[in-house]
Amino acid sequence: MDSKTLNFETAIHPTTWCEIDLKALAHNFEQLQKLAVKNMSHASGIMPVIKADAYGHGMLRVAECLNECGCKYFGVSNTTEGITLRVAEFKQKILLFESTLVSEARDIVEYKLTPTVCAVEMAQALDHAAHQAGIQIPVHIKIDTGMGRLGINETQALDFVQTLRTECPNLILEGVYTHFPVADTDRDFTLGQMRRFRDIVYSLENQFITFSYVHAGNSMGLGDYKSDLFNLARPGIMLYGIYPQEDLKKRISLKPVMSVKARIIFVQTIAKGRGISYGHTFKAKEDITVAILPIGYSNGYLRSLSNKAFVLVAGMRCPVVGRVTMDQIIVDITAATLSGRIPRIGDEAVIMGVQKGEAIPVDDIAHWADTISYEILCSLGNRLPRA
Repeated sequence: MDSKTLNFETAIHPTTWCEIDLKALAHNFEQLQKLAVKNMSHASGIMPVIKADAYGHGMLRVAECLNECGCKYFGVSNTTEGITLRVAEFKQKILLFESTLVSEARDIVEYKLTPTVCAVEMAQALDHAAHQAGIQIPVHIKIDTGMGRLGINETQALDFVQTLRTECPNLILEGVYTHFPVADTDRDFTLGQMRRFRDIVYSLENQFITFSYVHAGNSMGLGDYKSDLFNLARPGIMLYGIYPQEDLKKRISLKPVMSVKARIIFVQTIAKGRGISYGHTFKAKEDITVAILPIGYSNGYLRSLSNKAFVLVAGMRCPVVGRVTMDQIIVDITAATLSGRIPRIGDEAVIMGVQKGEAIPVDDIAHWADTISYEILCSLGNRLPRA
C-alpha cells in the first residue's frame, strides 16, 4: 500500500486506538427519545448533534448508525459538515448551527441544508440563491437569550422575524431556537431564558407566524427542564454516553460509546532516586517498574495529565508518572507486578474505558486535566484510529 493512502481510519495494527461501540450509541439514542417524550408534551423527536466529527466518534459512522435507528434530523456545525453528509447520501434534514457567510448561500441551497439565520444580510443572500434555484428553503432563526454568542438579540427578535417574512419570500421560517449557557449551574437564569423565549414565540404566533420546530434543549436542557413549548431536542454529549450532571443518572441510563486503548511497547525498572521524563517532575522514591504506552499530546492525550492521571493495566489503576510527552506516557505498573499480574510488552492497557471490572471514565480524565469531557472526547477521538 502506498504510504500516501494511509490515514487514521486505515492504519494497520495501530498500537493506540479508539473503540466505538455502535450498539451503545443506538441504546443511548433510544433512551434519549424516551426522555424527550417525557419532557416535551408534543415532541417531534430529537436532533442528535454530530458536529465536530460526532464529538470525535466519527461523523459518518455515527450518522449511519442513527440512520438505521430511524433518526430524521441531524445537527452539525457548518456547511462543510453538512455537505459531507449529503455527499455520503444521507437524506435527513440537516441543521447548520453556525451563522454562515453570504458566500456559502448557494452551496446551502444546492445541498438542501437548513441554515441558522440571525443576520439580515445572510437571509437576503439565501433568499436570492433560493430564487435563482426556483425553490424555497427552510431556515431556523436563532435568538440570543443569554449565551452571548450567535443569535439575534432577543430585543430585536420580533422585528427581525417580521423583516424575513416581508423581504425574503423564498425562505420558509421552519424553526426558531435559543441556547442554554448555564443549564447545569444556574437553574433560575435558565428558567428565565425559557420564559423570555416563550414570550417571543407567543408574540410571533399572535402575528400569525408559527414554526414547525421550537427548540432549546441541549443534553442538559433535555434532561432537566420540562416544557410544553419545545417540540425538538438537541442532545449532544448524552448521545455518546456522558452525563452533563451526575443527577441525570437517576433519569436515564446511558452507555459510554468511546473507549481508548494502547499496547505496552516497553517495560523497565527505574531505580530509587531516578527522575522520569522531561524536567524530572517525578522521581522514584523506591525501585519501581514502568510501562511505556504510545500515546501523548500529539494523539490528544493532554500534557496537563502529567503526574495526575491513571490508566488500567492488568485490571489495576496505575498512575501516569512524569510529564506526558509528544508520543508516549510512562506508567508505574509496580502494583500490578507485585500482585502477580505481570504486564508484558504487547499487553493491552486501557486509557479510557473498562478492563477486568475496573474503569477509567472520561469524566475522571477531564477532572485530572482540569477541563470538560467534551474536550477529552474530541482530542482523543479526532487523532486516533478508530476500531
